[in-house]
Amino acid sequence: MDSALKKAGAMLAHLDLFHHMLHLRGLLQLAAHMEERGDRVTLISPDTITLIGSEQSAAPNVTTTKGATIASANAYAVLRTLKGHDAPEYAVTREELGALNARAVADIEAGDALRAFTDTLTRITAGTAAAAPVASAPTNETAPAPTQNAERAARPRRTAEADAGNSDQPAA
Repeated sequence: MDSALKKAGAMLAHLDLFHHMLHLRGLLQLAAHMEERGDRVTLISPDTITLIGSEQSAAPNVTTTKGATIASANAYAVLRTLKGHDAPEYAVTREELGALNARAVADIEAGDALRAFTDTLTRITAGTAAAAPVASAPTNETAPAPTQNAERAARPRRTAEADAGNSDQPAA
């Protein structure tokens, strides 16, 4: 594939996989946040995440100390998939969140969606693989890449006279 737009378009077929992985990551971030706060369990419904530990808090979104935001609707949807049954809310511990995530990662690795993504990635990078070694290792016979020329042109030239004139130390 020759254009970045075509390559990006080829990735559209994998958005469900990316979203699922993103929301799984959110559950891991929630587990880490629970550990930081000392929470033992969380209740997750479509519209609220309730953290229960030394203190209790409930909100539609949880923002971790590292700035990650976990939306209750996303966490609920992923838990419904991972647990395999519908419920008005799910109660999970930090350890259970970690175990559910590990099982989900194993399922992704063994699944068709990741194989399809790998195939797409191989297909869109096939045309650039042959050009990459040439671009990354210029020889004396080839001219530097245009970006190197542009960078060099933008930099002021140094000469021996200019360096000697700007030096605060006497010449040896």
